[in-house]
This record gives sequence, C-alpha cells and structure tokens, in this order.
Amino acid sequence: MTQRHPLRKALPLIGAVTMALVLSGCSTAPEASAPSGPTSTSTSQTQTQSPQPATSPSSQSPQSAGAQDSIVGTVVSFTADGVRVDAVINEDSPTTRSFLAMLPMTLKFSDFGGKEKVASPTGKWDFTGAKGLNPEVGDLFSYMPWGNICFFYNANGNTFSNDLTKIGETKDIDQIERLDRKQVTIAVAD
Repeated sequence: MTQRHPLRKALPLIGAVTMALVLSGCSTAPEASAPSGPTSTSTSQTQTQSPQPATSPSSQSPQSAGAQDSIVGTVVSFTADGVRVDAVINEDSPTTRSFLAMLPMTLKFSDFGGKEKVASPTGKWDFTGAKGLNPEVGDLFSYMPWGNICFFYNANGNTFSNDLTKIGETKDIDQIERLDRKQVTIAVAD
C-alpha cells in the first residue's frame, strides 16, 4: 500500500493562500518591523488640519461649502521643500469629496514597497460606491482598508484591486519620489 505524505491534503489550500497573497499586491499588511509603513501611528507622522464645518464631506465643494459644483478638474497641490506635485481630480464621488473636505492638511509621506508614496490622514473618508483600481503610474488613490492617501510611481506587477480607489492623477511622476520622508502640505491649488 502506498503511503501518502501528511501535507498532501493541505497543498491545495497552501497554493490558494499563496496565490491570494501574490494577487493582493498592495493589500499585504506591513511587517511589524516597518514602523514607517502606511499604517504606522508613530508620533513622527503629524497632520495639521484646519477646522471643518459640521457638514457631510460628500455635500461640500472644495471651493465653497454646500455648493454642488462638479469637482472634476480640481487641482490639488502636494508641496514640500521645493517639491511640488499637482494632481487633478478626475471623478466627482463621495470619496473625492471626502478627500477634498480634509484639505488643507500636512502629512509625512513615506515609501511603501518601492512603488508608492503613502501618508495616513486622520480625516473621515466616505468610500460609498468606491470602485476598484488597476493601478497606473501617476495615480493618486486610497487603499481603503487603511484609509491612506497614496501615489503610484511604479505600477509594475500590480493588478486590479477592489481595495484601491482612484482619487486623481498626476503627470509629475519624477517629483513623487521626492516626497519621501517630507512633511507635505496638501491643499486645493489657487
């Protein structure tokens, strides 16, 4: 009688878990030894934010509270120490409106996975109806499980993820990498 290896039954499960981790790309949780990752709550990451009126972020326009003008085409500037990245909002959604309602703010950006610059705002997101994303270089997005704000500067090997939602995009690709470890002021451009 042929004897079966005790792990033989577990191989399909191990393969499925491995494939899920590989396909999740950006959704892999950071290791405990990576204190500068997107979910880090260290005191070195600071955020300043102006007081916001007590209204729903999705009911505000970045130009004037309560106005229902489209926000598509709004330019948001990310500036720090001579670095400037301008991102254009490309969709009017609860997510983009909630992002704009958090502005202005200052966040410390860090590198994540050699592909993204990320920061973690403390404001409230509204991901109602948020769509997934097939990441491209220059995308401004949020990784919804962590509620962070990110730019892709390298999308090689990434695939569609329902956990990512696009906020806007930039053509200032060469400037994105220069945001690393800087206090970046984010505001609607004049």
